[in-house]
Parts: sequence; C-alpha cells; structure tokens
Amino acid sequence: MEFLFSRGQQETTILYGETLASVLREQAIAAEQVIIFTNQRYYDRFYEKLTRLFMPKEVSWYICTNQVYCNNFTEFTHGMEFLGNYPKQSQLLIVGFGNEGIMALSSFIHATAVLNTQLWLIPVSLRGLAKSVKARAIVVKKPDIPMLENPNRPSQVIYDQTIADKQQEGRIVDFLLLIRCGLVGDSHFIRELYRRYPDQSVMMKQSFAAYTDKVIELYQRQGDCLEEFGQLFTDAFYKTENGHLLSDTMKMFYGLLFHFMWTVNQQQLSVDLDQFGRWLYRLGYPVELPASFSVSDYLTHVLELQEKEKNLLFLSKVGTIGGRVAVNEADLVETLTSYEQLIKQIRGN
Repeated sequence: MEFLFSRGQQETTILYGETLASVLREQAIAAEQVIIFTNQRYYDRFYEKLTRLFMPKEVSWYICTNQVYCNNFTEFTHGMEFLGNYPKQSQLLIVGFGNEGIMALSSFIHATAVLNTQLWLIPVSLRGLAKSVKARAIVVKKPDIPMLENPNRPSQVIYDQTIADKQQEGRIVDFLLLIRCGLVGDSHFIRELYRRYPDQSVMMKQSFAAYTDKVIELYQRQGDCLEEFGQLFTDAFYKTENGHLLSDTMKMFYGLLFHFMWTVNQQQLSVDLDQFGRWLYRLGYPVELPASFSVSDYLTHVLELQEKEKNLLFLSKVGTIGGRVAVNEADLVETLTSYEQLIKQIRGN
C-alpha cells in the first residue's frame, strides 16, 4: 500500500503492507552509492540481507549504538565525518534503518550534508514509523535537551510490519503509541483498543498491522500534538532525583500517564482513571513507580519546566485537543492524589 504524506511543500511516500524485499525490488535507485545508518542490533541481524537487496549498488554502513537517543551530538559528528570520505559530487542514497534515534539522526545528517543526497527511512517499529514522519529531525545533547534541529524530509518511508512483529520486546512500546493516538486523537480508537486487548497475553500475540493506517492518518492530521502530549511530563523525570531508576521508555510511559491524569482532573473529564490504570497494569505497564521515587518532587519539576515552556495541551474530551492552559500547583496536587488512589486500587487496598 502507498500513502502520500504531505506537510507544506514536503511530500513523503509511505510504502507499507508488503515485505521490505518486495518493495525494494520495485525501486529504481539513481544514486551511485547507498549509505545505511543503523543500530548495532540491526546491523548484526540484517547486514547480509539488506546489502543483497540493494545490489548491485555499492553499500556502506554507519553503525550507531542501540540507545533510543542515538541521535546525539557525538553520533552526528562521527556520521558527518564518515560522509566526509565521499567526493562532493557524489550522488548518495542515505538510508536510515533502525530505531527512533536512527530516524532522527539519518534525517538530520541528510539535511546538513553538502553532498547530493536522497533520504529513505526504514523504521523497524510502529513508534519508529511515527518518528519518521515528524516535522523536525532533532539532535539531542541529553534525552531531555534538544540541541539542533532540521526539517525532516525523507522522500520515502518503507515500513515492513513483519520486521516489527518479530521484535517481541518492543511490542509494549508500540502499543503505548497506539494508546497515545487514541487518547489524543480518536476516542473510538482507544475504546477499540480497550475491547480488543484486555491484557498483555492478547497484546503480545496479535499483530498491530491493522493499525498502520490509523497511525499514519493521525500523524498526518495532528502529528505535532501527538508528539508533544506528555513530553513536558517526560522531561521532568530527567530532572528528578532517582529518575535514573526509570528507562527512557518508562519515562515516556509515565509522562503520558501523568499528562493524561492531569488533563482529566483539570478539565473534569468523565473518565474512570482507576479503570484506565488497571487496564494499563493488565497490559504489563509498571504503573507503580519505585518506592524511592518522590512523586511530589517530580511534580515540582513539572511546574518549574512549565514556567519555561509554552502552556500545556489539554483535552476537551478523550480524543480531542481543546487548546492550551497553564499548569498550576493545585491541579498537580490533585493529579498526585489521583495517582495515589490509582496505586491503592491496583494493590487491592
């Protein structure tokens, strides 16, 4: 299947619903050389297959760490040095193949390089697909500190669901993306997820291929809001003592959870937060923070960050962005109370 993703003057062709091999067989590559930016994990798994698929073109690889935030300044600098080995008149196809960080890094390098380059992105997960169509490609100093940004302008994005399906360890993170899409962009969709995926055993067995269209559709319509919702609450974990106890992925999960709980309380939405939290728990998300983590200290950092940033997005109802409003201490105290009540419910107290 094919979707023409447009943003202003930029158009990106998204190819999905087929295997990577079948898509690449149909592609004509004008570039003289193919340079693949990837994570070590995917280089180990796909080096031979991907090199063979791009033949007879000459293929070179630039290998990054497996970190989600491999789009850092060190990797950017080394990547640009790597491109410096090629003559300025070279015609190059840059291919980003890997996790979300690789999508951002390869796109940023493509936008920065003085060489004649074309960019294809091949995400290996649903969350990577979402990152591949972001408006901006970012290089970070730290996960919570963006350093540089460029327009994200891939000519093609190729998404092979069979690659994503084989990565069981990433399914719970991909499902979190689907939850975000439902909460922020489509109330009917979040209800469908609740019905179809009652617990982790079901979620881990069923492919998410049927939802690729929905993710693309929502990111075309309101990708910036989907990316922003929960981000400030996520960033606050990097400022909080013992925040290092949480992985980057868990910080994103709790950031989404606390932003949603805040907007439910702040807008007095008719949402059963206890029921929602128990569903997340059945899906396998660690709803309860470590005992040594201070939620009150964390929410103080949320307030401090809000003073430096624009007002927060709020939902007028589930699935609908209502606008922006400033965070205040009273609302955060209510959020903390709601969270403590949720944990009591999960514990059975």
